[in-house]
Amino acid sequence: MSIYFLLLSIMVLLLYEGIICSLMYAPKKIKIISVMALIIMAARYIALIILLIIKNQNYLYLLNSVIHTNFLCIPIYGILSVFIFSRNSNIKLKKVLFMCVILSIAYYIVIYKSSASTSISGFYGYTIILELEDYCNVFLLVINTIFVIIGINLFGKIYSNKMGILLIILSSSMTLISVLLTLINTSFAWLVLGDIAWIVTLNYGLITFKR
Repeated sequence: MSIYFLLLSIMVLLLYEGIICSLMYAPKKIKIISVMALIIMAARYIALIILLIIKNQNYLYLLNSVIHTNFLCIPIYGILSVFIFSRNSNIKLKKVLFMCVILSIAYYIVIYKSSASTSISGFYGYTIILELEDYCNVFLLVINTIFVIIGINLFGKIYSNKMGILLIILSSSMTLISVLLTLINTSFAWLVLGDIAWIVTLNYGLITFKR
């Protein structure tokens, strides 16, 4: 429980740092997308802390819409990171915004259509499990595999940010491992590790606008 709480605390600090960096340094359109995505993910981690410390399970269903926002936010962080680090003028921000909107619509359709059940664990308190959660995990496997391939392809480009592209590859790989471990063994919140990796990657991208 203490390790899990430490990971949640680290994530909250990273999200706070990301929001501040985005507000201070990012261009307007990227700022709008990144701040919204960071706030949505922050809602997930506030909800996880609530599930960890709460004693009464009444009204836990109210957290269902935000507890799984990593399935939405990780793809958005990946898309933003590719846009920032590729330094490719052929990638239009409107396309990035369009993809983020489509992902958001798909996420809320899944949340609306999928029933949820509540269980309790001695390690991370109450958990809310989606009926379609396995499909969401498979989606993360597919999207992060795509990001690994994109990252490897971009790493050889002269104009790309090599450190940023390396972080994309590492974050995607970490998330792939986390999802596989989750599918094999749910006794630990492995996906938190993938979340942390992607937030570090996005934060680095936002900080580069300072230069």
